[in-house]
Amino acid sequence: MRAFNPFDAAQAQNADAILAELRRETAVAPIGEGMYYVTRYAECREVLRDPARFTNAQGFKEPGVVIPPEERLLGELDPPHHPRVRRVVVTALTPAVVRGAEGFIRDEARRLLAGVTGPTADLVASFTVPLPNRVTVHLLGLPPEDSEDIARWAKELMESDFPRTNRTGRGEGFAAAFPEFAGYIDGRIEARRAALEAGQDVPEDVLTRLLRLDVEGEPLAQSQLRALVRNLITGGLTTTSQLLGNLLHEILSDATLESALRATPDSVGAAIEESLRLSPPVLFIARGCPGGASVAGVSVEPGERVIVGSASANRDETLFEEADIFRLERPNADQHLTFGYGPHFCPGAHVARAVTRIGVEAFLERFPPGTVGLEDGYRFENVPTFFERGPRRVPVTVTG
Repeated sequence: MRAFNPFDAAQAQNADAILAELRRETAVAPIGEGMYYVTRYAECREVLRDPARFTNAQGFKEPGVVIPPEERLLGELDPPHHPRVRRVVVTALTPAVVRGAEGFIRDEARRLLAGVTGPTADLVASFTVPLPNRVTVHLLGLPPEDSEDIARWAKELMESDFPRTNRTGRGEGFAAAFPEFAGYIDGRIEARRAALEAGQDVPEDVLTRLLRLDVEGEPLAQSQLRALVRNLITGGLTTTSQLLGNLLHEILSDATLESALRATPDSVGAAIEESLRLSPPVLFIARGCPGGASVAGVSVEPGERVIVGSASANRDETLFEEADIFRLERPNADQHLTFGYGPHFCPGAHVARAVTRIGVEAFLERFPPGTVGLEDGYRFENVPTFFERGPRRVPVTVTG
C-alpha cells in the first residue's frame, strides 16, 4: 500500500508521477485511512455512474466530516433528492440561457483585457478570475456592483479549510463559517421572492428560475436555495477561472499552440477539451461506500471511501496516446472525465466552455503576436485549494 493523502494540497497537486505509477500497478489502490484511489478510466466511470453504491454525501470533506442534508451542494446530494434538484438547475441553466449571455461575456472579456496595458500585469487577477465571476453574477441576476465582494467571499471560502472541514474559526457550516457571504445570498433570495410575490416585473435570470421551479410540487427550501446559489458562485469563480488560466498559461508557454489557434480560430474548442483533459481544474471526486462494494475485484468495506481520480483517468495510456503531452488535434480529448460522468455530470459545463472560448478568443484578438509573454523567470504556482489545478498567478509583460 502506498500512503497518499488526496486531501493534502502538497500531495494532491503534485501527484502526476505517483498516479502514473499507481495506474501501471493497479486500477484501485489502497492509500490508507480507509481510502482507495481509482486510477484508471474504465473503473472511474464505473464508480461515477453508480450513485446507489457510491454516495456523494460527504463531497470533498476529509474523513469523519458529515454535512447536514439541508446544507449540501448539488454535488453532495444523493438519490432520490439529487436528480430532482439537478433537474431544477439544468432547467434554470439551459444552453439557450448561456447562448443569450454570450454577448455579455464577450463585452466583459474585451473590457477587462482593455485594462491590461502593461508593462506588466497578472492575468489571473486582471482577467481569469473577474471574467467568470462577472458572468456568474450576470446569470444569477445579482447586482453587478457586488461582483468584487462576491469574488472576495468566494476566494476566501475556497482557499480556507472549509472545503475540507466544513468549518472555520468562526463556526461550523456555511452560515456560521461565512456569515457575511451567507447573509448576502439570503438577502438576495428574499428580495427576489418578495418581488415575485408582489407581482413585480423581474428578470428571467437563473435566480428567478430557481425560485419559480419546484421539486414534485414543492418549492426549494431556503437552505437548499442558498446552497445552490453558493454552489454556482464558487463553481463559476474557481473551476472556470482555473480552466481559463490553465489554457492561457499553455498558450503563453507554447508558441506553436498560439500560432495554431491564431491561424485556425475554430480550434479553440479543441484546445479547451485538451486542456480539460491534461490540466483538469478539479483533480478528483470523492465517494463514500456505505454498504460495501467491489471495484475491479477490490473489496471496499462499508464506511470506506473511494477517490475517483479523474485527473489520473484523463491520462490513462490505454485510451489517450502520449497522454502527458498537450495535443491540439487529439481526436478523443473530449472523452475526459473532468466534468464527471453519469448522473453527476456537471450541469454548468457549457457555461465553463463558453466563458473560456470567448475569453481566449478575446485574448488573441486583443494581443497581436509577440506583444504579450510570460514574465522572465516565472514558474507555475498552483492555487492553494487542495482539489484544484490552476495558476495562482500568470504574470506577463506587455510590449504592444
